[in-house]
Order: sequence, then structure tokens, then C-alpha cells
Amino acid sequence: MPGVGVWIDHLVLAALSLDVGCRAVEAKTGVAPVFGGVHPGAGTHNALLSLGPPTYLEVIARDPAQTDAPPSPLVPEELGDEPRLVAFAVGCDDIDAAVAALRAAGVTDAADPYGMTRRRPDGSVLSWRVAFVAGGHVGGATPFLISWDSGGSPAYDSPVGGRLLALRAGDPDPAPARLALEVLGVDVAIESSPTPRLEATITTPTGELTLI
Repeated sequence: MPGVGVWIDHLVLAALSLDVGCRAVEAKTGVAPVFGGVHPGAGTHNALLSLGPPTYLEVIARDPAQTDAPPSPLVPEELGDEPRLVAFAVGCDDIDAAVAALRAAGVTDAADPYGMTRRRPDGSVLSWRVAFVAGGHVGGATPFLISWDSGGSPAYDSPVGGRLLALRAGDPDPAPARLALEVLGVDVAIESSPTPRLEATITTPTGELTLI
């Protein structure tokens, strides 16, 4: 299945608050992300900016209204004042086939997909399925998988802030992520680094920028 029906679906930029994250992105791109909605039970809400279909940028933060929700793996507790690129998702036409291919190649921690929903500001409901590649771990060079129901990706109807040119990642142990991305057929440059990290090069109407 390498390269067939898979793509870099979105980048996740975590912030202490949605307002802080959106202002930072607007300052860099000149375009303000739009509010996407709330993730019920996950404790987060988001704002969205297209990076040219099929890819988009998700600004994510803790939802202050969900006080009882557990910590989200996409919003690190040690997050500093500056928003930070923390994870990326690989889109799949067939997420079950992608998980099966990963397991067959020796990625034994690839988890079963599960469903999520989010109500958009216009009242419509988006639904999708996600799967973690390394059990519950996500971030840096380790992606998670996503499959949209009924073509609902925000990449197609969010304001366009630029286009993703390249994605680079680092991890203290890059081999598992390299294997997973090789099986999936996704081109991400991965190197060894002291801590997990991501770096995206994006072209905008005012020039190229780097998100980290």
C-alpha cells in the first residue's frame, strides 16, 4: 500500500489557549485560523487553517469548559508560552488496511481505529476515525492515522494560509517512526534528536516560513 491513498493530513500546533495559538499563526501567515469546534470528552477545541488540500493546520488547546476531561496527548502539560508544533496526522483512504499493513510489517503497537466527532459552528457534525501508530504515544516523528467520513476534511473549506512544502521530524529513537512512515509511503525527513520535534516549511503569499 505504500503511497496509495495516504497523505499528510494535518499538522497539530498546540497552544496554552486557542486565542494565543490563532494570534501566533496569523502573525506568521497573515491569515487567521477559523474556529473549528469542540472535541467532546477529549478536553480540547481547535481552529483551522488550510495548507492547500489535502493538508491543513490544526491549532489546538485545552477547552476550559471541559474541566473534567483527561489530559490530551496533543496538548503537552509542559507546553510553554509559545505555541509549538507537536504532531502530525497521516490521512488514509482505508485506515483499517493501513493498520493491518503496519502490523504485518512489525509495527505491533499500531492500535485499532476508533471514531470521533465534532460539531461545527454551523451546526453540522464532522466524523472521523483515528488510530495511534505507537499505542497511546504520538508526537514528534511518530504520526497518528486519520480517515474522514464523507470527505469532511477541513483542508477543503478552511481559509488558505499557505502550502506545506516539507516536513522534518526528530526523535531520540527514530527507527520505529521511519519504519511506520516507510510502510505507509509518506515522505517525512526523520533524524535523531535529543527530544521529539517537528519542523514544517510552509510557503505563503509573503514568502516561506518555518513552524516548529
